[in-house]
Amino acid sequence: MDILEAKSRISEALVESIFRRARYDVRPFNADSVALRFPRKDLSPDFVAAVSANGHPGEKLLVEVKYRPSIEQFLSVENQRGERSLFEMARRQWPGLYFVLVSDRPESGRSCFQAVPMQGLGPGGPFRSTDLDQLTELKIYRANLEDHEVLARRIFGLLATA
Repeated sequence: MDILEAKSRISEALVESIFRRARYDVRPFNADSVALRFPRKDLSPDFVAAVSANGHPGEKLLVEVKYRPSIEQFLSVENQRGERSLFEMARRQWPGLYFVLVSDRPESGRSCFQAVPMQGLGPGGPFRSTDLDQLTELKIYRANLEDHEVLARRIFGLLATA
């Protein structure tokens, strides 16, 4: 396993932890239940998160997590790709997907955990990320993100020195 793959798996675990701490029930996505319409299998959501309301199952959210060293650079490339963008392919398959991008080197003033919600996006973008705690519908608090950012930076820092 190379460092990028390790960072990707760690990112998935950290994002799952953020959702669990926000009182979501998190379960793996069952890719067998949905036929993928595009060749890249790594685009299927990583997990399904749901909050129960008054003891009843709540709305289910599909979440895909990707580690990227530079979120801004990744978004720039995806915006240039337009209809061929990973976001566009994901939006067509799962219009309610939350694409969570994780970086240990976010732009100044930005969180290590940013999301591009697919709902409400027009075809071809433009794709913009929002810090996870700024998506009010998710009810993820800033303190939750800050705690996980400390973990992410420590873990990714240790990987860089290995």
